[in-house]
Amino acid sequence: AGAQVGGRVATDEVDGFLLDRGFQVLLDSYPEAQRALDLAALELQPFAAGALVQLGGRLRRIADPWRAPLAGVRSLVSGVFSPADAWRMIRLRHDALTHRAGDPATDTQSAARSLAERGFSERAVEAFFRPFFGGVFLDTQLAAPRPWFEFLFGMFATGRATLPARGMRTLPAQLAAALPPGSVRTGARVRSVHLGSVVLDGGETLRARAVIVATDARHLAVLVPGTRAPQWASCATLHWAAPSSPLEEPLLVLNGESRTGPVNHVCVPSDVAPSYAPAGQSLISATTIGVPAVDDAVLDQEARRQLARWFGDAAVRSWRLLKVSRVTHTLPRMTSWPTAAASVRLGDGLYACGDHLETPSINGALRSGRRAAETLLADWGVRPGDAAVA
Repeated sequence: AGAQVGGRVATDEVDGFLLDRGFQVLLDSYPEAQRALDLAALELQPFAAGALVQLGGRLRRIADPWRAPLAGVRSLVSGVFSPADAWRMIRLRHDALTHRAGDPATDTQSAARSLAERGFSERAVEAFFRPFFGGVFLDTQLAAPRPWFEFLFGMFATGRATLPARGMRTLPAQLAAALPPGSVRTGARVRSVHLGSVVLDGGETLRARAVIVATDARHLAVLVPGTRAPQWASCATLHWAAPSSPLEEPLLVLNGESRTGPVNHVCVPSDVAPSYAPAGQSLISATTIGVPAVDDAVLDQEARRQLARWFGDAAVRSWRLLKVSRVTHTLPRMTSWPTAAASVRLGDGLYACGDHLETPSINGALRSGRRAAETLLADWGVRPGDAAVA
């Protein structure tokens, strides 16, 4: 029933700034993104590899030694990783890239337990892995299954975290633009779904040979009784306009001191993609894990108090709050790998797709959509790539 395609992948415009809802990036190494999207047309702008970690009262630079060897060596004296941690990171990278995690369907070990068994120091886990991958999973307990963690680690190792020049909204917009004219209808709320038909709130019935329910898990559970709705991870993102960036590089800044304030990580999207802010201004975005119970004004004050210790009080005082995006249903929580039981086929002529049936990511959403389409075509006896069917 939204006004545009894309669901949770959306971008708002406020005073000339592009504000993605929640913290969103596209990994250009995602195989499904490479398959389904014209990445060049999105004009992807990359974050710098690595991160800054706020720890012990100062920002510490962490670099990827495979992309910046000298900076990677300097990371060893940052105080975040020990030399032994660096060796463990090499082994983790190797295992992630060679898919040594075992059978995803039977590997129930959590990311947190995997890091502990590998012997990473408490400081490395608390200052880097927990805020970085906690920000990806929106779960600082790192309860996500090890195969998912290692898949993502490999994607970060081989690709880049990017922002499309015109906001994350351009991903679904590009997919929709490839469809026949008039085939997309927005602003129409669905009341019920049946085999071969969809009933809208106004009573209109749309009939079809097959129906694919491409919603999130909450709405699927409402429209198709008997399907299970998962638990959700949530976040809030504060967006500020600033006269300048507090950073020298387009990096993610991690809270390595978890009990010092509500913010888990900060970025300056306009450092990554200048089109996210009007000329001469910067966009600062800070994300919390979970949606704080306090109102926007109090959250703004608490976040500023925390970030003043990172970037200086004078800089933070100059920021102007644009919007607080509270996304209560950001990602379905994942504690086990999707199995064949997470079928896209709900009945004769009725299918489902969404990241809740794969992995909670853009890659998972795209893969699920492809699986649903391929399953439908197979049921019709049509091979992908054959002439279009009515």
